[in-house]
Amino acid sequence: MKKYLMGMVLVAALGARFAQTQTAATQPASALHASAAVQPVTDVGAPAAVDLPALRGQLQQFSDYLNRNLQAAFVDPFGLLQDVKGIYLPGYGVAFHMEANLIVMRTLNPWDMRPYTEEELRQTRQAKLERIQRLKEQVSQLLLDRGAELSAIPPDQHVAVAVHLFNMPSERTEGLPAQVVVEVNRAALLEAKARNLTAEQFRKQVTFLEF
Repeated sequence: MKKYLMGMVLVAALGARFAQTQTAATQPASALHASAAVQPVTDVGAPAAVDLPALRGQLQQFSDYLNRNLQAAFVDPFGLLQDVKGIYLPGYGVAFHMEANLIVMRTLNPWDMRPYTEEELRQTRQAKLERIQRLKEQVSQLLLDRGAELSAIPPDQHVAVAVHLFNMPSERTEGLPAQVVVEVNRAALLEAKARNLTAEQFRKQVTFLEF
């Protein structure tokens, strides 16, 4: 996870593949020939169980769904600084990431250069803490409502939504996370869709990470 949890998962996946490639590259030619004789060559791309053309459309549809509903869930001030983008990570599942400014502070300009007061900074920090909690609840609900539509990935893989939180340099950021990640196994989404899980039971299957 550099800027996003998804980045870290992707780096780990690619790192594992790279390590396997390096191991093969350092083996003697005889060992490689022997290995090739007993093991079929496999595609290191996406698993065969994933319908990539269908998944591509589903990623776009769910990204648009998150875009619309997250912006509608918060009254002003709220800023979605980066549209939601979905990616597929082989062996892990799908991830959606974005950048948001949960509270837009008073804009400093040539006609009003007053520095932020301690009260403004305190209120902004408190409002962000409240909105972070609401953000987690909202994303969890959106996953419950429509996450099962990501049908192109296997049930044992995951769906994650990562939100990078924008903070002004002058803000009081002590105790504020830089990212919020909401993750759930797709099997739980299918169970919820089949009504084998209540909304409360589903939320207990969801993992929340702030850091």
